[in-house]
Amino acid sequence: MIFGKRMVEIYHDMLEEYVHAGDTAIDATAGNGYDTEFLCRLVGDTGCVHAFDIQVQAIENTQARLEAAGLLERVRLHQTSHELMDMYISEGVAAFCFNLGYLPECSSGVITRASTTAAALEKALNALKIGGMGCVLCYYGHAGGAEELEIVDELLKSLPAKKYEVFRLENHNRAHQPPILYLIKRLR
Repeated sequence: MIFGKRMVEIYHDMLEEYVHAGDTAIDATAGNGYDTEFLCRLVGDTGCVHAFDIQVQAIENTQARLEAAGLLERVRLHQTSHELMDMYISEGVAAFCFNLGYLPECSSGVITRASTTAAALEKALNALKIGGMGCVLCYYGHAGGAEELEIVDELLKSLPAKKYEVFRLENHNRAHQPPILYLIKRLR
């Protein structure tokens, strides 16, 4: 049931079905480490999560969260742009997530950008193994957000239907530009 849940809760519920012990997963926007921690719990002791963020504060926040949870050995933290993920990931991934916008409780001047997000999303899609899933949550109520949403929407809309299944989920009657969630499954 999706009613009454935040978008993050919805895609976490979905990820539970696709990510298992021993898997590799990507958090393309580490932020405060919530998604990274969630993925680390799913991949278990034998799996690995690659978490990317350009901001020192985001990497520090994520590291502290994982240390406190006893999960630091399950993650590879990369303080770099997510568009460079292919330099760090060679194996197929069970899942990826992007949480686009800016780091909550930090400067809203540092945001994800359409050009780097598009490049990163293409690389994440290429790394996704058959049967894997991706989640892209777009917050777009800030400067540059609408452009990023448009690029993400067009990229995902153009994916071949025989290779990927893509759903777009939004709260249609909510004010103030509510986030839009994309769920992607690689079919072959």
